[in-house]
Amino acid sequence: MTSIAAPVTLDRERTFDLPVLGRILAMAVAIRLVLWGLGLAVTGYLAQPFGPALFVWSRWDAPHYLDIVRYGYSAHGPDALWIAFFPLYPFLVRLVAVVFGNLILSGLIVSLLTAVGSAYVLTKLVALDATPDEARRAAILLFAFPTAYFLAAPYSEGIFLFSVLAALYAARTKHWVAAGLFAAMATASRLVGIAVLPALAVEALWPLTPVREQIKRLAAVSVGLAGFVTYLAINARAYGDPLHFLVAERGRPWYQHAVWPWKPIVQAIGEIIYPRATGSWFWFVYPARLGAFAIAVGLLVWGRRRLRFTDHVFAWTALALSMCESRLISLPRYLLALYPLPIVLAYKLKNRPAFVTVVIVCFALQAFLFTRYALALWAF
Repeated sequence: MTSIAAPVTLDRERTFDLPVLGRILAMAVAIRLVLWGLGLAVTGYLAQPFGPALFVWSRWDAPHYLDIVRYGYSAHGPDALWIAFFPLYPFLVRLVAVVFGNLILSGLIVSLLTAVGSAYVLTKLVALDATPDEARRAAILLFAFPTAYFLAAPYSEGIFLFSVLAALYAARTKHWVAAGLFAAMATASRLVGIAVLPALAVEALWPLTPVREQIKRLAAVSVGLAGFVTYLAINARAYGDPLHFLVAERGRPWYQHAVWPWKPIVQAIGEIIYPRATGSWFWFVYPARLGAFAIAVGLLVWGRRRLRFTDHVFAWTALALSMCESRLISLPRYLLALYPLPIVLAYKLKNRPAFVTVVIVCFALQAFLFTRYALALWAF
């Protein structure tokens, strides 16, 4: 395992690399155009004007995020359920919508920019410990991830992943105030953003430094709690209870409550052995859950010697928190935020034919899943 004390010796990794950013942007735009074309083709929206054609992106949770942009957090009526969604992504979309007007387009722009930022910071983070080729492969594998279309859709995946990566990169390069601010963005994006805090604490405490310096670092990264506290304050102001989101998620349509992280695995095994139904929903929930869990654990174990301890702390904490949902139906999407997974593959797939094969297979799966998403069929 790479030591958490490994020094940053390459000053160039702290500089802005415009050519790399340009290549990432071009790749992100190309992927989105291909996905959009597929969505238009399967939905029959191909001949529609620009506005209606954007609706292939607005499926499942996306309209709920856009409702928050449009109306804020409502205390009454059906929109009161959307308190389950954290505030940072809707806030950013509202800012962009001031310029562009169309909410779906504004959501897509925020998702594009944050996805590009995620891939770019991932390359910078990987380059601290690895070669430029490995950093490039990690970015490609991130975009090829089978559920990476959620980095394009109006979802919070992009801003959450960017915030986590930026926080950890800032900590690695000893910018502790920036690390705390980016961590606050992560905890204002998703509940699992809390997983970045113990990882930052590890970076702050090691290598051993004078106690006063450690206290300063921990104080800086503790700012990361501000995002979650802000979300609790929104709950308190709109509903009179800072923990109202837990109450809202217990009812329709979420049916969620906290469980031990192994319970969803036991449930999935039981459903596969004694299935009560075997339709599309069955295959996209229970076998997909087990497969996603096995892939995540397998890759983290496979890369145990190459990943930094900090990466393990975040990945295992985030995975455990994700597994604590009683109705765990989106685990393949949640794995998109586990940035160590593409890093492991980038380290291991040194053989070019093997790398190209994995990328092609992953993009093919992503294209298939996005066609389901565009058709409003369940795709995590």
